[in-house]
Amino acid sequence: MADRQTVQHTLNNLLHKLDDPDPDMRYMSLNDLLGLLDNPNSSYLAHDQLSASKLADGLLKALDDQHGDVQNQALKCLGPLVHRLPFENLASILEKLTNLTASQTIDTSVPNTALRYIVTALPRPQAGQTPSQEATSAYSAVSRVLIPRLTGPIPSPSSRRGSVVKGMLEKDPSKGFSSDAIDVLIQVVTCFGPLLQEAELSALQNSVMSIVDNDTAGTVVTKRALAAISALVLHFSDHQLNLFVKDLTNKFKSQPTTIHQRHLVATVGSIAKSAPAKFGPYLPTLAPFVFSALGEDAVAPSRCACFDEEYLEAGLRIHFTSFRVGTMRMLNWALPFWGLAACTTARNIITLQSNHQVSPILPHPQDDVSIQPLAGRAPAGLRCGSGVGKCPEKLCCSTAGYCGDSKDHCSSPDCQIDYGYCDAHMTPGGSSTEDIPRPLDGTALYGPHIIRSCTVPGTVALTFDDGPKEFTKDLLDLLDRYEAKATFFITGNNNAKGQIDSPGMPWAGLIRRMHESGHQLASHTWSHQDLSKISRSQRRIQLLWNEAALRNILGFFPTYMRPPYSSCTAESGCLADMGELGYHIILYDIDTEDYKHDSPTEIQRSKDIFDSSLDARTAFDRPWLVIAHDVHEQTVHNLTEHMLKKLIAEGFRPVTVGECLGDSPKYWYREDNTPDGRNSRKNVVQDSSKIVSFDGMCGGNVTCDGSRFGPCCSGTGFCGNLTTFCGEGCQNDNGICDSKNDVVVAEEDHADFRPSSKVISKGKPAKSGASRMLQPSRFPIELAVLPLLAVLMG
Repeated sequence: MADRQTVQHTLNNLLHKLDDPDPDMRYMSLNDLLGLLDNPNSSYLAHDQLSASKLADGLLKALDDQHGDVQNQALKCLGPLVHRLPFENLASILEKLTNLTASQTIDTSVPNTALRYIVTALPRPQAGQTPSQEATSAYSAVSRVLIPRLTGPIPSPSSRRGSVVKGMLEKDPSKGFSSDAIDVLIQVVTCFGPLLQEAELSALQNSVMSIVDNDTAGTVVTKRALAAISALVLHFSDHQLNLFVKDLTNKFKSQPTTIHQRHLVATVGSIAKSAPAKFGPYLPTLAPFVFSALGEDAVAPSRCACFDEEYLEAGLRIHFTSFRVGTMRMLNWALPFWGLAACTTARNIITLQSNHQVSPILPHPQDDVSIQPLAGRAPAGLRCGSGVGKCPEKLCCSTAGYCGDSKDHCSSPDCQIDYGYCDAHMTPGGSSTEDIPRPLDGTALYGPHIIRSCTVPGTVALTFDDGPKEFTKDLLDLLDRYEAKATFFITGNNNAKGQIDSPGMPWAGLIRRMHESGHQLASHTWSHQDLSKISRSQRRIQLLWNEAALRNILGFFPTYMRPPYSSCTAESGCLADMGELGYHIILYDIDTEDYKHDSPTEIQRSKDIFDSSLDARTAFDRPWLVIAHDVHEQTVHNLTEHMLKKLIAEGFRPVTVGECLGDSPKYWYREDNTPDGRNSRKNVVQDSSKIVSFDGMCGGNVTCDGSRFGPCCSGTGFCGNLTTFCGEGCQNDNGICDSKNDVVVAEEDHADFRPSSKVISKGKPAKSGASRMLQPSRFPIELAVLPLLAVLMG
């Protein structure tokens, strides 16, 4: 009893401190509260509805805090809270959060994120077992409150009779569709799919397909909707799936717009990938519509000359372990419908192994060689992760806990580094930087201290995380026009972009340009892992490998860093480790939240956040430290210029973090003057004015040199490695051209997922090596056809 009284007293004190004006005090109170919830003595809350309700209300209030660190800490408390919450209180907290998603005054991504945290933490049914009483109770609350709120509309909780609240998945007139709400749906289906009733599945299906059917939903929202429908289909009854396919067929027949047609094709491809066995019987019905949708008029026969029947069969035998009789007949029927876009897709099937890596060198159709069969795909449904174990050798553990070897499984930071292979395990070349002296020079504080704000009056430090990526060049052009300086927190190998020091990639050239233009370079770790959740040795690797890659490019590496997700706690030892490595730990005091609002309409929310912060300043020249991300298109092409205009109009100077802290530039970096360090400098010069094609298209400022589709840019603007791409009409300014010889890509070493450092050509070496890691496409329709064909061909 005494322990309970002590915990109750501590709990009340911590809740009181959540009203403290100092954000650091609020953050520390939440941190203590997190520890309290993990304490077994707090288990009494499960039987104390009043105390649990007060705690839940305190956390909900903290979710609306103006400081991102406080919000994030409040979110972390939700999982442990669910384990202590009486089930009678669960419905209440779900209702309060869903009501907040309809707010017009707060950032609704926060309550949506909170809902995902809670759903993930709830007890769920286990495969092959009768649902526990706890899982059934949790589902009951979700079914009663959250699912109706997702699909909507529902009667308004306000007193006005007849008023309704729109469903979370419905389109808001000012904000459009919410990708955050779709993520909540996906989490509900992932956790409680086996318990969902047919009426609930139908309602969720209708809500999601209303997004897919909308031409103005936007790429990000549509992709999330495709993921949602793929998750739902797994739980459809045969009757329900039959009705769904009939509905898809009718939509294809209704002469949809081009955009809608692309969405429908992508729907078929996504479902074929997620549920091949269940959806396969329906593909003969849908395939003609898909191939017809891909067709183009007046396609020259020479464009598909590479699809000689013998050549196609050889390539497909490499990709598919089971080559069914009649496959070639099916292809002969299908090819006339494909057109140029489908030729590109078919070429990718041939040149990509089942693991999405480059295959052994394929013969030109005239060459006489035999093709050896390759090992099959990963066993379907093989699980991995905490409490399950590791994947077999050479397989990656996805964030959802499945083994595989695709980009989605293997690309960091989502790939689970402790339970399988990840591209994060690819090491930069050259010597280690570990033994380089690290004096703590200058006036700016080093770790374990955290820097959240600038100190030099009249300055604003714009910072950009996660790059470089395809939009970074445009950002540098914009900053040049405004003669503005910024700080780039660089990640070495994230989001399947390949290593920043890889020869043939544009990243090294962009990084050099940043430095030469007077911008500051800082570390954002090697592969964007949460530094508070990994071991000390893994933390050191995250910093040391990024140092080596930057040293390979520049000859030096930074003394400034920002932890991914702003997560670097004292309890984990992270802050001390950063201090030991001699880093300034940089956070921010304006979070633009641009990663939540990457659409032409939603980016206004990020502009409002920036404007309101400057407008609310207590002193005219109060400095600011701003976080944004150069990997998002709207940040580069919309938000940044708005911020520059605003801060200049208000009399501020856009500067680097080092300058806004009054730290001399000579202390921003550490040089590697060792013989090994000098020898590690790589010849990674690349024309940074060109973007490497990541979707197979080329021309203008997009080059094929370094593209996974091939180094040659054809006269019609497609990347490839055969004569039709590299010969007559090949664009010299946008790739490698060789009128006599095909340029064929060599096999990569899958053992360490490392991009090949060479391209083999008949007669002469190619200009550079290419990273072949599968990149996201701006045109998902072609990639969506791959799983469709995989199912059709067995």
